[in-house]
Amino acid sequence: MRKLKDLPYILDYVYGRSTSEEVDIKKFKALISKRTGKIKQLFYKDKLFGTFRSNGSFAPTPYTYYALYKTKNFKQNTMIVKEDAVVHIKDGSSVFVRNVEKIGRNNLVGSDVFVLEPNGTLIGIGRSTISFEQIEHFKSGLCVKSRAIKDWDSD
Repeated sequence: MRKLKDLPYILDYVYGRSTSEEVDIKKFKALISKRTGKIKQLFYKDKLFGTFRSNGSFAPTPYTYYALYKTKNFKQNTMIVKEDAVVHIKDGSSVFVRNVEKIGRNNLVGSDVFVLEPNGTLIGIGRSTISFEQIEHFKSGLCVKSRAIKDWDSD
C-alpha cells in the first residue's frame, strides 16, 4: 500500500531530484480506495494533482504542471512545440517530431510529457512514444500521443 509519507520519493523519482523539497508536502491529501486501501487520487491545495493508475503509474493533471513548473528540474519533463502546431495540439492531435522545438531530458519512452506553447503555456499532456534522444535525431514520426486540455482553470 502506498503511503503519503512516500510521496516525496515519488515526486523526486518522477519529476527530478529535490522536487519534493520545493513543494509543501503537508498540503497534499489523498483519496484512498475503500476496496484496495491504496491511494486513488492525490490533491494539492484541494485541487486534483493526479491519479494513480491501476498499474501503479501516476497520471498527472494540468494542475500538476501549475504546481511544479517553478521547481528547479521540472523543465526536464516538458516539451515546447513550434507555433504552427499549437492549434492542432490544443484540439487533441498528437505531437510529431517535426513540430518539436525543445525537449527535456526526462522524456523517456512511456513517460508523461507536458506539452507547451513557445511562450510556456501548457496546451497538453501526453505519453512519449520515443525518447528525447531519438526525438533530437529523427526527422519525422510520432513522438507524443497527447491528451488535449480544454477549459482548464489554472488558478
